[in-house]
Amino acid sequence: MWDGFDVPGLRHELRGSGSTPLPPTGSYSDADDLIEALGGEAATLVGSSFGAWVCLQVAVAHPELVSDLVLLGAPLPDHDWSAELRAHSRQEEGLLEQGDLHGAAIVSADFWLEAPEPRRRVIEMQQRSYELQSESEAEAIEPETVDLGAIAARTLVAVGQLDKRDFHEIADRLVAGIAGAERAVIAGAGHLPSLEKPRETAALVRNFLADKDLAAF
Repeated sequence: MWDGFDVPGLRHELRGSGSTPLPPTGSYSDADDLIEALGGEAATLVGSSFGAWVCLQVAVAHPELVSDLVLLGAPLPDHDWSAELRAHSRQEEGLLEQGDLHGAAIVSADFWLEAPEPRRRVIEMQQRSYELQSESEAEAIEPETVDLGAIAARTLVAVGQLDKRDFHEIADRLVAGIAGAERAVIAGAGHLPSLEKPRETAALVRNFLADKDLAAF
């Protein structure tokens, strides 16, 4: 759990991260995996970065399963990414093609983080993800666009103050497209506020959810 945010709930680990491998071949859906983990019960979903995109997919496809939604630095696949983001992606992919997983993890951490404290942890996490991805030929199934108007959940859209411009633009788009959505900026944080500013992020989420329990991270 985040520092200072000890509440009951399910921390859902996506395939290809931590100790959860990807299938060796075939296809899979991160959103379907999360839906299965929820067991048909309505829940509060909290996700960061790609995890926020997975939560967003569930809220669109099954609004009855999401009572509250918190999106931290959420991406949208149809966003017109900046030259800065495209250049970073090319550099990262080049290192991965060379088999330099550690180098790619360093490049990733240095690009996304603004606070130095979680750098080592992020490098380890990212390298582990690359290792799992390199062992699989499976294809993720996900939509290219989503209908934000289908979301019925009370929604908080948050972005780190120092995150890339793209994610501030996406946050504006999410707030405009999701009825009643609230927007927040986490001071001093980059793209991973739950790691860079854990106490501040926890307080923001806690205040939004009030007495509700978290059902998923």
